[in-house]
Amino acid sequence: MRFWITAVALSALFVLLAINAVGILDGGSGLSAEELIEASRGNFHFDLGFPETPQESRRIWSRESGVDFSMPGRLSESATTPEESRADYEAGDQGQTSNADSRDSVTPSQPAAELPARSMAGNWSFYLEDDKNRVMALRLFQSEDAVFGSGTMNDGADTLRVLASGSLAGDELSLDVVSDGTTGLYRFNLTTRGSSASGRYVAFSSSGERWEGQAEGMLTTPS
Repeated sequence: MRFWITAVALSALFVLLAINAVGILDGGSGLSAEELIEASRGNFHFDLGFPETPQESRRIWSRESGVDFSMPGRLSESATTPEESRADYEAGDQGQTSNADSRDSVTPSQPAAELPARSMAGNWSFYLEDDKNRVMALRLFQSEDAVFGSGTMNDGADTLRVLASGSLAGDELSLDVVSDGTTGLYRFNLTTRGSSASGRYVAFSSSGERWEGQAEGMLTTPS
């Protein structure tokens, strides 16, 4: 009886050892001995249930999850290793940077914005000082850079009618004033600042006299 029990135990031990040996030989894949022999000859394909490439795995994930894992221009479909994908990405990124630089280097020319000229239109009062003092009142108008108008100027006891014409460039006003009666020309070169203007003038008389003076003006009533 004892011998029979010992024989059964030894048989069971041999069965367990055989099962473990098969598990070790086939890597736990459940292949038969014939399949293992065919695999060693290269005639059997192991189907482990995993995609063969990262690209195939990504396509399966996209199909099953409904999420688009594709990244055009980032991952190469021909790359089979992370190193190859990274190399393809860096090459493409350099090309995109080069294209961006070329686009940035081409800047369409734009005309410089022209600042509108300030308005000289309105009623002006000028104080003229040379060998004698004069006061001139002008009503000026402006169209673009052209300035013109009329007014009066006192010359001692006389009040003379005057006509004015000139141009404005930035804050520089060039103005010619011609008096009637005692004919004369006053040529002003003035700098405007807000509602004031100041500068020098040169005067010419009909008899050929010439003199210079200083002018100070103030805008009393804007137009």
